[in-house]
Amino acid sequence: MTKELFDLMKKLDIQSPEVQLALRCAPLLAGLKCSNLLILKKVQSCRIRRLIAHTTISGYSFYQSETQEFLLLYQPSQLAAHLLEPKAAKILSHLEYPDHCLQSVLRTFAKRYQSYRSGNSSFPHEMGLLLGYPPGDVYGFIEHHGADSLCTGYWKVYEHVPEKEALFHKFDAAKEQLIRMLAAGVSMREMMESLT
Repeated sequence: MTKELFDLMKKLDIQSPEVQLALRCAPLLAGLKCSNLLILKKVQSCRIRRLIAHTTISGYSFYQSETQEFLLLYQPSQLAAHLLEPKAAKILSHLEYPDHCLQSVLRTFAKRYQSYRSGNSSFPHEMGLLLGYPPGDVYGFIEHHGADSLCTGYWKVYEHVPEKEALFHKFDAAKEQLIRMLAAGVSMREMMESLT
């Protein structure tokens, strides 16, 4: 992060849902990724849902604690296609997902994540697929137990490093652009309207 961007961020309410949406979901908002995870305070959930209303982005709450909500924001058709890619489908089959359609995967994952949070099972690493990570990298992470990655950026990379590093730079640029726009007074609502 450049000093200029850091200075811009100091002018913003970093805890506001709009700034968190820009920081955590810029790749999704810029059309570079099919989904992103947004962990927010439960009291902020309604504000985020209002922001994504009437856009092409959907939200799926797969976990709630007393104070937080884990909200997957996604482009439905893109995420559905991602889950049906041969490598992704193979991972889901291996992990005994009964159906690979988007809504079924989301429901099954939510149950598995809730089981993990209650201490009854291990972390469901297929979460990477729901976050739009390349299936080869999700498979590599599972197979290597998170070790031996070739590089780390927005996720641990196990193949096609130059391609992923270039993508990570695009993600950073998208985040920087959204922060600049917020700092310049453009509302998140105005940015979201371009997604309708």
